[in-house]
Amino acid sequence: MNSAPPLAAPPGSDPTSTTDGGFFRWVEGLGLARRDGWVGGVCAGVAARWGIDPVIVRGIAVVATIIGLPAVVAYALAWAVLPDASGRTHAADLERGRFTYTQGAILAVAIVGAVQILGLLITLAGLATSSSAGAVTAVLVALALMGGAVLAAAVIALLVRAARRTPGTDEDELRRASAASETVPAASADGSVADAGAGGTEGDAVAPVPPAPLSNDAGPADLAAWRAQHAAWKERDRAWRREQDDADRAARAAAREERRATAAAFAREAAERRRARRAERPRTSIAFVAVSAGVAVIAGTIVGLAAPGSLSVALGIFVAALVTALAMIVAGASRRRSGFLAFLSVCLLTGGGGAVALTVATELHIGTYAISNVSSDVGTAPFRQTFGDLHVTLVDAPDAQPVSIEKGAGTTLVTVDPGVEVVLRASVGDDASFVLSQDDDWALLTDGPDARSDGQDRTAIETTIASVGPTTTQQVLTVDQESGYIEIRLLGTKRTHE
Repeated sequence: MNSAPPLAAPPGSDPTSTTDGGFFRWVEGLGLARRDGWVGGVCAGVAARWGIDPVIVRGIAVVATIIGLPAVVAYALAWAVLPDASGRTHAADLERGRFTYTQGAILAVAIVGAVQILGLLITLAGLATSSSAGAVTAVLVALALMGGAVLAAAVIALLVRAARRTPGTDEDELRRASAASETVPAASADGSVADAGAGGTEGDAVAPVPPAPLSNDAGPADLAAWRAQHAAWKERDRAWRREQDDADRAARAAAREERRATAAAFAREAAERRRARRAERPRTSIAFVAVSAGVAVIAGTIVGLAAPGSLSVALGIFVAALVTALAMIVAGASRRRSGFLAFLSVCLLTGGGGAVALTVATELHIGTYAISNVSSDVGTAPFRQTFGDLHVTLVDAPDAQPVSIEKGAGTTLVTVDPGVEVVLRASVGDDASFVLSQDDDWALLTDGPDARSDGQDRTAIETTIASVGPTTTQQVLTVDQESGYIEIRLLGTKRTHE
């Protein structure tokens, strides 16, 4: 009895073929293809297209990220739509219903780019405006970006789920083929076995068929003959199953050996490419790397110490990353490679982004907050609140500090204890209502004699609000609010005039 040949793989579409979509054909026509690289091979592909060193392209990408261009999002997009050397595209694979972990990595990179744009918008809004109105807009845009990223993740998850359940996918075809291979063909009317396909023979490609059951009027001779046939069938069935197991083991062993050979060949080719690349582009000297790192540390420290505001640390880290990125470009132009400079640039970018995120998170103050002129939240730096409610208490204390508020929208309630004289400097938008109240009386400060228009749809107010009772503390209060309700409430019984 001959050994059964291994089952052929089910037919399927070529995973390396390009999609029929016009967009992907247009992308292939650009002549850009991803190459072997660090993350996705986009920079290496661009460098090969224009005939320059990949280190130069990576340095330019780092510089573009530092100056605020959406380089990370662009990189994720290129990683998704550019084909590799075999013509395979991750976006086209997803369109066909094939999911890979690389597509999840591309989505993660896109989300990182959206977070970068979020930090950039809020930072620019804080630097370009004297109030928090720009920050409110930036927060809304950032929330929209994050919502889009979450929506994209949900769409990918739904596509993957649909791909696994839609007939015609590779997994579905494989499951049907496996089920078909395990089906035992039925015996024909004359007891012969149906043809299993081209090249198949009875007892070789198909399982032996058991003898037909005996009829009710069978005699002892028929029963003995049936038992003999049944015993022979059991022996043939056991032999057939052993042969199938042997064939399966042999096929798996051959597949393992083929994978090992392929992996070994790929490793040899990769090692040869690395040797050729190292011979063509030697490693950057330790002196150049040390000088570049030292200049980056010095420049970042100087900028971090000299820059005002809470973003000084992040600005210093970004300047250090800019120096290392420029050093990468110089090394690439000199036909040198330096993985350490690239690693250092990535670490500095990550640290700068974390510093920006931490600073922005601590200064948004979305919600309800309460501060006073003796708390640690006040002092030289203003208290910034994007929107929400703010309760400020000005107490009569010898260690009282100036209070400065920068706010976008919401309600600001300032309560003044007896004995505190308030030196008010305010700038409010036309949509803000600024009220001074005591007991049941109130006055609109924006209509008072100390209010004037600054010509930019805002009202400036500079006045001194006398204390209730003898003055023992003079308190400086600076308010910059775009819209909402602002009230300064004087506590204590109103003085009577005789």
